[in-house]
Amino acid sequence: MKKLKSIFLLLVSSLSVSLVSAQANAFLNILTQNGGLVQVGGIVNIEVTVGNTGPISPINVNKVRAQISVPSALVSILPNAQQTGLPPGWTITVNTGSAITVCNGSDVIPVNQARTILIRIQGNTLGGPSTVNGNLLFSSGASCTAPGSLSGDNTADNGSTTSVQVVAVTPLKLTSLTTKLIDCESVLNWTTENEVNTSNFDIERSNSNNTNWISVGKISANINSNTRNEYSFIDKKIQTQDAQLFYRLKMIDNDGTYKYSKVVNVLNTCKIFNATVFPNPTENGRLNINVSGLKDYAEVTLISVSGQLALKTTMQNGKNYLNVANLASGKYIINIKDTNGMEKKMDVLIAN
Repeated sequence: MKKLKSIFLLLVSSLSVSLVSAQANAFLNILTQNGGLVQVGGIVNIEVTVGNTGPISPINVNKVRAQISVPSALVSILPNAQQTGLPPGWTITVNTGSAITVCNGSDVIPVNQARTILIRIQGNTLGGPSTVNGNLLFSSGASCTAPGSLSGDNTADNGSTTSVQVVAVTPLKLTSLTTKLIDCESVLNWTTENEVNTSNFDIERSNSNNTNWISVGKISANINSNTRNEYSFIDKKIQTQDAQLFYRLKMIDNDGTYKYSKVVNVLNTCKIFNATVFPNPTENGRLNINVSGLKDYAEVTLISVSGQLALKTTMQNGKNYLNVANLASGKYIINIKDTNGMEKKMDVLIAN
């Protein structure tokens, strides 16, 4: 009899441990970034937090789903391809444009940890503020779509709401644009406000004011920001003898429309050196290099087409030569770089 009682107590104890060990509590919190405001045509994120307060068990894979519903009369959820704010292991199971469901497909959420998910929505029509609803659903664990439950879950924190308001478009404001020459590189700095619909900035350069503009770089805009934004760009390719360099920004919106900034200029005090290499192909294992216009000296490297350094030396203004008799025949790249950072690259054919 005592033996049966012991077995019974052991079974009850094991069952209790099993029940206790399966305790996990999922919680949900949602918040619309940017103070809940989005401009018509603009994009804003809904910040979704899914966590586990335990007390004992993790939330296993394919177990928890977060469902977010937006006021479809005002905003729409962007397609899956544009939903880049999912943590590793999370997947989208449903996206109707007015509701989206994401699931922790291969992501285990340990006790006292949380995941942050960003859902991108776009403002369509003026109006609001309107409520955005969030709810947690549970799956079987075998797949994200099979219904299930979470042992130990407190349903009181399985829901959350936020709001969204669609407001009129405020034009991008360029608050400053400056340029200066640092170590023979043009450094541009600018600040903006109201970038809700801005896609990117193209940096354009001219050697004479308002003519012959060329693009020298591109920087993406900060998405959906109504705050002050700071940008910087370095033009490293100003190898020109022009006394002044002119710059402007081409500010491009998401729909492809654009406008130009004011023109700023910088005085080009850097001297551009000249270099000639001969004969090419080489003869008698000798490569002649004539250099002029150097402020101090130049560093010269000879690199094979496979990227291996073959020779490295320094040169002054005037006639110089490299002994290449011991190098394998073939194509090389000679790079001549002065102390200002200016450089010239030329192809050389070594014939030994």
